[in-house]
Amino acid sequence: MLTSGNKKLGSDLIWGFGLPSGRASICAGMTATCRKHCYAVRTEQYRTTAKVHYEKNLKLTRTKGFVRRLRAFLIAHHVRVVRIHTGGEFYSARYARKWRRIVRRSPRVRFFAYSRAWRVPAIRAELEALAREPNCQVWFSVDRDTGFPDDVPEAVRLAWLMAEADDVPLGKVGLIFRVQALRRRPLATVGDSPVCPAEDGFARPLPATCDTCRTCWRPPAPNIRTESGALATSPS
Repeated sequence: MLTSGNKKLGSDLIWGFGLPSGRASICAGMTATCRKHCYAVRTEQYRTTAKVHYEKNLKLTRTKGFVRRLRAFLIAHHVRVVRIHTGGEFYSARYARKWRRIVRRSPRVRFFAYSRAWRVPAIRAELEALAREPNCQVWFSVDRDTGFPDDVPEAVRLAWLMAEADDVPLGKVGLIFRVQALRRRPLATVGDSPVCPAEDGFARPLPATCDTCRTCWRPPAPNIRTESGALATSPS
C-alpha cells in the first residue's frame, strides 16, 4: 500500500502512496510539460514491480474500505509523514474526499501532496478543503502550460516545474523543481524562489532528501503579493 523512503524522500521517515502516472484518466490537470518530464512514468517503465504496486493501489482507492484500510496501515507501521502520490494524482473529487477523511482521522501524521488537479474545479474545491487541515500541506503544481492560478488559498503553496533554462515562474513561488538536464548547472534560486535542494546541482557530503530538508511538509507560510499583483506564496 505505502512504501517507506526512496532516493528522494530519504530513509524511512516519509512513506509514499503512489498510483499509475501519465494517464489522462488518472492525472487530472496533466500538461504536456509534466507528461514529458514525469519521473513516475519512467519509474514504471523500468520497475515493473512499482507498476504492479500502483495498479493495486488504484483498485484499492475505488473500494469502500480504502479509508479504513489505509488508516489501519498508518497505525500498524507507526507512520509519521506521508507523501500523497509519489506517482499519480487526485483523479476525482470523491477520491480527494477520501484522503481528507484519512488526514482528519490521523492528526498525529503529517501529509503533503503536489497536484495539478487544481485545474479541475470540482477537484480543486476538495484540494482547498484538504489544505485547510492543519496536518496537511498541499502544493499546487504549476508550469509554463498551466500558468498561475487566479488566486491561491492561504494554506496552499505553489511549486513550479522548470523544464528549460529560461523557463522561469511568473512570480514568486514556494519551491522550484528542475528537470534532470538542468541539474548539471548549480542553481540555488530563480529570482526570489528557492530551488529544491535535491535538484539544485550543488555537491554535498550527504544528498539532500525530503526527510532532512522538510521544506515541503512544514506548516504553510503566508501568501504574499507579487509586484504584478498576482497572489503567490512565500517559502518558510
